[in-house]
Amino acid sequence: MTLKLLAVGDLHLGRRPTRLPADLAARADDYSPAEAWRRSVDLAIREGAEAVLLAGDVVESRHDYFEALPRLQTGVAALSRAGIQTFAVSGNHDVNILPPLIDRVPDAHLLGRNGQWESVQLGDPGHGDSATLWGWSFPAERVRHNPLTQLPDDRGTGLRLGLLHCDRDQADSPYAPVTGATLRDARFDAWLLGHIHQPDGLDVDNASGYLGTVVGLDAGEPGARGPWLIEVADGHIQRFEQRPLAPLRWERIDIDIGGAAGEADVVQRLDARLEGLARALDRADDRPDLIGLRLRFTGDCDLVETDITPAVPQTDHSMELPGLDGTIRWFVESWRIDTRPVTPLSRLAERDDQPGLLARRLLVLERDATDADRAALLEAADRHLQSMPGHAGWSQLPGPWPDRQRLADWLRESGQNALRAMLAQERD
Repeated sequence: MTLKLLAVGDLHLGRRPTRLPADLAARADDYSPAEAWRRSVDLAIREGAEAVLLAGDVVESRHDYFEALPRLQTGVAALSRAGIQTFAVSGNHDVNILPPLIDRVPDAHLLGRNGQWESVQLGDPGHGDSATLWGWSFPAERVRHNPLTQLPDDRGTGLRLGLLHCDRDQADSPYAPVTGATLRDARFDAWLLGHIHQPDGLDVDNASGYLGTVVGLDAGEPGARGPWLIEVADGHIQRFEQRPLAPLRWERIDIDIGGAAGEADVVQRLDARLEGLARALDRADDRPDLIGLRLRFTGDCDLVETDITPAVPQTDHSMELPGLDGTIRWFVESWRIDTRPVTPLSRLAERDDQPGLLARRLLVLERDATDADRAALLEAADRHLQSMPGHAGWSQLPGPWPDRQRLADWLRESGQNALRAMLAQERD
């Protein structure tokens, strides 16, 4: 008999998706982590799972106690009625809120309280369809040591799984820094990790890594999202498959408008990309209800922003995705232009005027990362950026300070936009 498990990555109950169009703002709950949790519970019941495993950051923050409590109680109760156990570990977001929440949820179990490793047996050891699950929970909001150094020597026999919220290969992280080497040295059959929102490419042959968020929390988390179905038989993992059941999916799409002559051509290219997206979703077992798109227009093209804007739907409303009978809606979260002039930059760079100077700078940005002139250009841009009067305010935005590659991308796109505008003025 096969042992089935459902592994759930970062849930962040209490969060709502950001930047939804105005016509869907009142339905934010329908696309939230709470809805992804409900769908995960339904999937576990349909598949006859033995247990559901939650890899930390189940709840967004301590302020979401009353938001998360009924969601967890309802979901775990449904799982329990189906004979399915629920195990969780706490992460940095929910270290102070998940333990008391779990205490209020019958049949839910928190593994590794107070930073002490704990194990539980799953399945029937007598039939080979069993596993030992080890878990560790954050004892404080910040943990600067590697919790794997405290893993007991006696880790049991047979198939072993680890459930852990941690920061992999980030030595200075305050969020339980571990290394890929120590994960491998533990000799577990799989590590089910939480914390990093981008899922790893996990499968039977690569069964250790980040599960990712169960639903993308914003447009910075594109791609398929959902829990992972794991099957164990004869002492081995036989199946490790993501089920992308997130109600909301974010995607980044490039639209090549090379050679486009006007608005009609841009509309046709965008429509073709949407048709391809619809075909892919039509073949999928699990579909989102809503797709938020970040569009990037690429290719060699002299169209400027005023030519392209009329072809792009406004960001304040959603539409039905063509070809799917209205079952999926989509909207444009944002869009940008990243095209090159039809005239090669090398030819424009021969000019002794402002467009020529700008073309030469753009060619420098295309050089190898080790090029001295490119490095000097980016260094000057970085210094200028940090000296801007508004730096103190916008530098508080989430995420790290832009690295050199991101800065180069910004300069390239802004430079190309300015060059297109200059050339358009000449044509006028």
